[in-house]
Amino acid sequence: MSNLCAVVLLVLIHLYCGVCCPEPCQCFSGSKLVCSDDRMKSLPVNISTQVRELIVVASGIPDLDQQSFPETLRLSKLVFLNGMLKSVSGEAFERLVELRELEISGNICWMSLDIQTFSSLTNLTRLLLNNNKLSGVDAGLFHSLHQLEMLQLRGNGLSFLSGRLFQRLHRLQELDLSFNQISSLSTELFQNNSELRVLSLQANKIPNLPDGIFTHLDHLQELNLRSNLIRVLTPGSFPASLKTLILKKNLLEKLTNAVFHTLHYITYLDLSQNSLTEVPADLFQNLISLETLDLSENRISTLAGSVFKGLFSIKSVYLQKNSLISVDAHLLKDQHDLQLLDLSNNSLRSIPSGFFEDLDFQCVFELRGNPWSCDCGIHYFYDWLKYNHKHVKDLSRVSCEAPELIQGHNLRSVDREQLVCSRNSSSNSPEMISVDEGSIQCSVQELKGTASIECKVTKCTNVKFQAAFQFANGNESGRVVGKEWPAPIGCSTGTA
Repeated sequence: MSNLCAVVLLVLIHLYCGVCCPEPCQCFSGSKLVCSDDRMKSLPVNISTQVRELIVVASGIPDLDQQSFPETLRLSKLVFLNGMLKSVSGEAFERLVELRELEISGNICWMSLDIQTFSSLTNLTRLLLNNNKLSGVDAGLFHSLHQLEMLQLRGNGLSFLSGRLFQRLHRLQELDLSFNQISSLSTELFQNNSELRVLSLQANKIPNLPDGIFTHLDHLQELNLRSNLIRVLTPGSFPASLKTLILKKNLLEKLTNAVFHTLHYITYLDLSQNSLTEVPADLFQNLISLETLDLSENRISTLAGSVFKGLFSIKSVYLQKNSLISVDAHLLKDQHDLQLLDLSNNSLRSIPSGFFEDLDFQCVFELRGNPWSCDCGIHYFYDWLKYNHKHVKDLSRVSCEAPELIQGHNLRSVDREQLVCSRNSSSNSPEMISVDEGSIQCSVQELKGTASIECKVTKCTNVKFQAAFQFANGNESGRVVGKEWPAPIGCSTGTA
């Protein structure tokens, strides 16, 4: 009797599992079914009524219509990924009224949508239609989706969006339109989407932003406009609520002073890979929350000493791959908490005295790829490196471009006595010449009419100093200054 019961039990288990997980699918926790087989041309007919999530990956199903889903199904989530889907009828999801999440992505043969396709999905909160071949969407396609919070249309062939396309999506919080062919935006496109938090328009062909298109989006926190064709930004283009603004890889050449002045909450601003040649001195005024600023890969040659004034929260500044020929000594006066400064791959020849003084000792610097002029004008930078070299990344690539004698040498490997300026030096720093007379090595430095002489005694000997002055016309002043020092007891090399 016990053997018979065991056989019956096994048969029941087999029947139950067969209903739950039809071939070629796998069942997870009874409510989730995953099917994957490129030979599958339709959905299994014996899907359990307990299934709430149905995920179909890399199938050969060519189309979906009303008969594709059993009447007994009560799905809350439906996903079709990377398949051969070509069409979806207007009645396909008519029975799936409880559906809350729908994704149809990666179907490279799917090119159009019926206007009625989503009309019965009034409970839908998430709709993802990424990386298909949809070239257009009807203005009324999403009008029934009153509960929708997330909509993704990423990576299709969309070139035009009706101004009425999103007008009934009052609860929409995240919208992704990136990697399409959109070339223009209607002023009223986002007029009724005041709950938007995240908006991505990356990698389209947008040449300009219509006046006021974003200003009423009072809850927008992240706006991605990367890789478009934007040339001009006007004051008031962006809502004050923004925390992240990405304008990387556009065609910006010039920015007006007040374009960002209302962005009090912004923490991340990316202006990299544009064609900016200058940055207005008060461009970042009022950006009191800014933590990351990326100006890399532009054509900026100079920065006003006050351009970062008031940016007390800044943590990272990226200025690499510009054309900077100099930096102001007070450029980072307010950036006491700076953690990263990237000045690599510019045209810097020296660092002005005091440049690093206001920065925290934990800051990391990137300084490689500059044509450092290792003469008397680099003493401050050289001395600073001596005690802070651990904070410089790729220090071995901080190399001398001039003078020719030490060209290509790592700056830290050069003796300080070698950092001298010849009489014909073009350095704007103090002029220095060097004299080596065997046991005494002297350098003469002139700055603003004042000359100073530093001598290093390399052998035990008496030291006699004598200076005569000559005017520009060649006449000697007749005044000679002299002084003698005897060799000290137990002398060693030293500096006078």
